[in-house]
Parts: sequence; structure tokens; C-alpha cells
Amino acid sequence: MVTVNGSIDHTCGGLDLKAQEAALRSGPDVVVATPGRLIDHLHNSPNFNLGSIEVLVLDEADRMLEEAFRDQMNELIRLCAENRQTLLFSATMTEEIDELASMSLQRPVKIFINENTDTALKLRQEFIRIRAGRETDRESMVAALVTRTFQTNTIVFVRTKKDCQRMQILLGLLGIKVGQMQSSLTQGQRIESLSKFKKGEIDVLVSTDLASRGLDIEGVQTVINMNMPKSIKQYIHRVGRTARAGKAGRSISLVGEEERKLLKEIVNSNADRTLKQRLVAPEVVEAYRRRIDDLEETIQQIDEEDRAEKELRIAESSMAKTQHALETGEAGSEKRVWLMKESQVEKQRKREEKRQMKIDARKKAHASKSSEEIAIEHEAAFHVRAAKRARHTKNRKIRAVVESTGKSGAGRQQNQKKANAKSSLRDIPVVNAGARGVQKPQQKNGSGLKKKIGGGGGKGFTSALASVSRKSVKAARHGPEDSKFQKARVAHRMKTKKH
Repeated sequence: MVTVNGSIDHTCGGLDLKAQEAALRSGPDVVVATPGRLIDHLHNSPNFNLGSIEVLVLDEADRMLEEAFRDQMNELIRLCAENRQTLLFSATMTEEIDELASMSLQRPVKIFINENTDTALKLRQEFIRIRAGRETDRESMVAALVTRTFQTNTIVFVRTKKDCQRMQILLGLLGIKVGQMQSSLTQGQRIESLSKFKKGEIDVLVSTDLASRGLDIEGVQTVINMNMPKSIKQYIHRVGRTARAGKAGRSISLVGEEERKLLKEIVNSNADRTLKQRLVAPEVVEAYRRRIDDLEETIQQIDEEDRAEKELRIAESSMAKTQHALETGEAGSEKRVWLMKESQVEKQRKREEKRQMKIDARKKAHASKSSEEIAIEHEAAFHVRAAKRARHTKNRKIRAVVESTGKSGAGRQQNQKKANAKSSLRDIPVVNAGARGVQKPQQKNGSGLKKKIGGGGGKGFTSALASVSRKSVKAARHGPEDSKFQKARVAHRMKTKKH
């Protein structure tokens, strides 16, 4: 254990500027800051600079390359001392990281704990299928999971702030101690929710992707994805809130028809892991749907009260700021200097408004179309893709590839890994939850023998998730560290060579 003697100052948006300026004037040894607020202090706080900084640590380095942070990172690096050590940390390292490294580092060294798309070794990943036309079952399923099974130390990730607010109210009415984390809350409210969750005063935290990065919360046992994220990188960050520091954890993700592509990416990136399917009994979903319908009026009423309270709080805060400025004489003082000019901010705001108007127009046009028109459009798009594939493959020449005959057999191993990755989607066994109402996708035929529903060799979504084939059972029982498994694999290779 290493103890560093010195003071630490936290600098982020949403907190008092004057208090932060006073803390920075005291000469702290360590400053923890968000990029925007740190640049604000560098331009506007007297006697504060980074000219003598020794170590610059950039956490979540991949996100620092996003458009919103790129200019801020350039400005921060320009204002830092040249003779410094820079450390970049991220759970998912992308190719764009090299650009940031070349911009801010000299003779960089890369250290990887595991692969880019690896999840924790002790993370149990489970998936629940949402059938077509049953998207409204998500609330009922999450409510059933939280109230019946995962009642403590659980984080529920949702897609929007509106969903976050609604799920907090719903779970609260169902008797769960719940809090929320989303960008509409003030910084003080976010810190309060996070602190209560860490102390165990609340059992479930409902959050947007705001809590998917940069939070080390000890004791999180379960992560539930009510909606799948947009990318596998974001999925890794979400499920990384549990199974940390060698501890066990569980993630449960609800997968709809439009999210099947992301599920396949997850399966391919976890070819050496065992993934499970969890089933929620239809009668349980129906019971919770009726319960939610009965609470709908109460949910709407509480939501309206919260919205009115928020507006009142904003008005009171604005009045307090105005009164403080009049009392201290700061009303006529110079405005703070920002990284972006006002003209640039205005242009960016107009671009965002135009972009949002286009998105709204597309949604409105899509909603006004009938099902027949949508089907025709899908069929036309399919024909366009088929014609494009035909053009690309028309004049393709056949090439001869000589396989490597080296002793290591690296080529064969790589091909075998690819084959295993492609077939792993068909080998996800079903969770056996016992008395929790989870059913195995097996049924008996006339002769009393068990057979799989949907066909063992089918490529459909149901058969892929519900497969309990001999191969999947063997993969669950044996692994690369098993001596018998190793002997069987060597014998198979020798037999293949002879043939």
C-alpha cells in the first residue's frame, strides 16, 4: 500500500467556482478535473497554471477523442509543461488513441491487461429475448427481475432521461429503494444518489450511460441493460461496473429484434466464454404489465410534480444568482473567457438545431407511412443490396492459397478460432433458474425422447439462443486447461492429418 501525503482538489462543473478558485490558490498536490472546467480555471482563475505539472493522467482516453472534447484536449496539452509524464487509461483502446498518443506523448509504451473487447473473467453474461411486437414488455421484465430476484446492489441502464425518470418512479412504487443518475439532475443530486448507493441506503440505481464510465462502485452484483447500447464498446463499459477486481458479477441484457447484430458481435468477441439465455415466464410478464397499468395514473402524477419542482428550483437558483451579483457588485464585471468564441458556439448550436430538425422530420415521415409502404421500401433496399453484391462478385477471380505447413500450425488455429466464433451464437445454453420460473427450451416427442425447439441446426434467432447441443454442453464442461480436453484435441488433429 502506498500513501501519498498531500492535499487533493476535485474540480468539475456544477459546483461553486469561488470555492474551487480558493482551493487552487492553496497549491494542491493533485487536481482531479473535467476538461471544460479545468480550461475555465486556466483562462479565468488568477495565479493558476499547469507550467510546473509533473504527471498528466487522462482517464477514458478513447472518449477524449470525440468531437466535443478534441479542441479541449488540444488546449490542455498546449498549456501543460513540456517535461511531464502523460498516462492514458481506457477499458477500450481504439485506433484513434494512436492519434492522441502521437499528439501528447514521446516514445510511448503500451500496456494491455487484456484484449480490447474482453469482459471480466468472472462476469456471467445473460440475455433475454424481446420478441417482435413485444417492445412494451421491457418495463415489465425489468420490474420482475428487480423485485423478484435482483433486489440489492443492482444498476439498471436505460436509454433516455425520460426512461430513467419513469423507471425510478415505477420501482419506487413497487417497494424498491431506488435512485437515479442522469444529466438533467444537478451535480449535487448526482453526487447524493451515488453516495447513497455506495453506502447501501438505496438498493437499485437507474441510470443512463452517464454512469457507464469512470465509476468504481464496490459491491455491484448485477447490471441490467433495459436497452442494449449502440456499440459493443459501450456494452463493455456498462457491464464493467460489476465483476471488478477479481470479484464475481452478473449482467442481464434485454435484446430486441433490432439489436441482434450487436448480440452477434458480443458472442464473437466472447468465443471462449459461456453465455446464457434467461427466460421470464409469460404469465409473470403479464402480471407485472397489469400491475404497471394500474399504477400508470400515479406515475404520471408523480412525474408532473417532479417536473414542477424542477422548474421551481431553477427559478429559485436564477434569483439567488442575480441577488448575489447585485449584492457583491459583480453584475457589471467582465465575462469569463471560454475556449470557444461566442460566434463558434452560436454556429454549433445552429448546426445541432438543424440536425435535430432533420431527425424529427425523418421520424415524422416514417410514422406517417403505412405498413405496405414500409414493406415496399424494405424490399427495394434489399434488391439494391443484392444488385451491389452481384456487381462485386461478378468478375471475382479464384485465387489459390497455400496453407502454412509450419510446426506451430498458427494458420489452422486462427481458422479454428474464427469457426468457433461464428458458431458460438448457436451454442448459448439456457439458464437453469430452478424455482424462478425459467423454462428450458426442450420438449418431448412421441417416443419420450427430448428434442430441441426450433431445430438444432437452424440459424434462426430462437434456435441460436436456445441451443443445448452436444457441442455447447462439452464447451461448458471442458476448457483449454482440462488435460483430457487437450489430449482429445491433439488426437483429433493427428487423425485429420492422416486423412
